[in-house]
Amino acid sequence: MSRVLRVLLLGCSGLALVFGLFWMQHGSLPLSDKFAAQGGPVSDDEGFIEALAPQIVEYEVQPGDTLEAIAQQFGIPLEALVGSNAQALDDLHGVEPGTVLKIVKNGVLHAVKRGQTLTDIARTYGVSLTEIVWANRLEDREHIYPGEEFFIPGARVSPVFTYLQMAGGKKSFFAWPVRGVLSSGFGPRVHPISGEPDFHQGIDIEIPEGTDVYASCAGRVIVAGRHSGYGLYIVIEHSNGYRTLYGHLSEVGVYRGQFVEGGQVIGRSGNTGNSTGPHLHFEILQYGRPLNPLALLPP
Repeated sequence: MSRVLRVLLLGCSGLALVFGLFWMQHGSLPLSDKFAAQGGPVSDDEGFIEALAPQIVEYEVQPGDTLEAIAQQFGIPLEALVGSNAQALDDLHGVEPGTVLKIVKNGVLHAVKRGQTLTDIARTYGVSLTEIVWANRLEDREHIYPGEEFFIPGARVSPVFTYLQMAGGKKSFFAWPVRGVLSSGFGPRVHPISGEPDFHQGIDIEIPEGTDVYASCAGRVIVAGRHSGYGLYIVIEHSNGYRTLYGHLSEVGVYRGQFVEGGQVIGRSGNTGNSTGPHLHFEILQYGRPLNPLALLPP
């Protein structure tokens, strides 16, 4: 054996020894970035997929039925029953006999809105995106479409229920973002801080700091930040040129570009910006023109 070949073999043996010692001490080969701990079920884990599968039956409403009684009969939350049948229900206090309701045992059905993504839906319900994908067999899908219904595994509440509550029980284009005492109306006034004549572009609703603030209508967040006058604030864009603005918040719970449902919590009330006390400043605009919210909100 030539001297050169012996040197090469000895060198390779030395490197192998070094790698072997490293493996024994560290449990892996030296990589530039070690992987974080990982694990969990795989997409062909039958037990996991079965747990995520929807359990849905249909029920035809009988004379004298109420939504509360139907939910109790099937052992599901009223909020989930309403959420799964958002397209069939328009009144929390009554349901027409003959209406066919979907009874979802272990989650909620969600109808996709235009421009909504699976990530938006996952954030709305606080459910893992992976679970939604697997429960609906969406692994190979590139797009979702408005009107499609997806099963949200494990969800027990729905913003649809809150939206109807804040709309007085019946469907309305806009629902109240909070319920409280109206402390300042829309229109001309004397500014409470400057003392100068002012035009108030919205309404002020007096509520305790930290109260949940709900999206008045489904739409996309176009502003989520801070303003010298509004303090922490959010602007949501809706259809037909409408926008809603929520000001003086103590906390912003959404991000720019996120699609939110009507009745979804978007932040918490506060006292930031030019404010004399805890309240929510709320505006409705159409094509940039401020409108009186009281003319558009339900009683």
